[in-house]
Amino acid sequence: MLSPAYLRQRWQHDRFDMVKITKRNTKQGLFAFVDLLGFSDRVKAIKSEEQLRKLDSDVVYAQDQFELKSEDATIKESHRVSGKRVLAFSDCIVISVGLDSKIAELQGSYDVLVSELHSFGLAQGACVLNEIFIRGGVDVGFWFKRKDTLISPAMVGAYELEGSACVPMIALTPALRTYLQNHGDGKNYSTDPLKTIIKQKRRLPNGKSHWFINYIPICLEAIEPVLMHQEQIMYKALTSEARDRWRSETRMRRCRDWALRHRDVVHAAHSAASSDRVRVKYEWLTNYHNSEIKKFFGSEARSLLINT
Repeated sequence: MLSPAYLRQRWQHDRFDMVKITKRNTKQGLFAFVDLLGFSDRVKAIKSEEQLRKLDSDVVYAQDQFELKSEDATIKESHRVSGKRVLAFSDCIVISVGLDSKIAELQGSYDVLVSELHSFGLAQGACVLNEIFIRGGVDVGFWFKRKDTLISPAMVGAYELEGSACVPMIALTPALRTYLQNHGDGKNYSTDPLKTIIKQKRRLPNGKSHWFINYIPICLEAIEPVLMHQEQIMYKALTSEARDRWRSETRMRRCRDWALRHRDVVHAAHSAASSDRVRVKYEWLTNYHNSEIKKFFGSEARSLLINT
């Protein structure tokens, strides 16, 4: 893997080089390329202002989930200390996170990468519940960005993997998975966090196998019981044991609501598929939904499954 330091030294000694390569515009890190599925077909099908507004709204929503130009002060600060950059090109979103950032120096690069993959899973889940299906690739390597110029083998790797994935998933390149597996900081955990964040799918519709971000359990595990205003007084009057039971029951109810919404959105997309080429993508997503919902809910999963 070529390092930014090597690139700077080589480029600076090139007598034809007229651009100064600095630490500011080169870095080593995680690189993701995310594409909104069906965008081109929806553009071609636009016949009304309402359709145009809906398409624009979906693009903006997806960009917001991946934190493009967020006005939130906390997110801005998080991007600053993590060296995170989010760019958008029509229906494509490009994300980079540096491995030599301030937060990586404090927490370690392994934690930064795992946290970012986890956030990608949350973003994908939010998009699907809003009827926006995405596909992406994630790689690790260097990138060079100066003004409107962006050069990165990791970007090329992520872009190529996005096309190879062929179904609604955010896949990881073998280089990234190897990097994470061989990272020493992974041994600091009692349980390998990667086991709950990524999984492998063999024999995709195009015959390939990929590791991808396992977004359904990521989203379900992130759900917390939220007290509505009218519930707060009741909650305060409960015993400690009753509070624990209430939190558990409320959380599972909200998890079921999430699963039902996901079920309905995926089923509708499968039913509306206009060709076998499109339908096979949602057949895969249907099987993925059913598999993960069964694992999470066990014997209570029956009513949450997609029947085809």
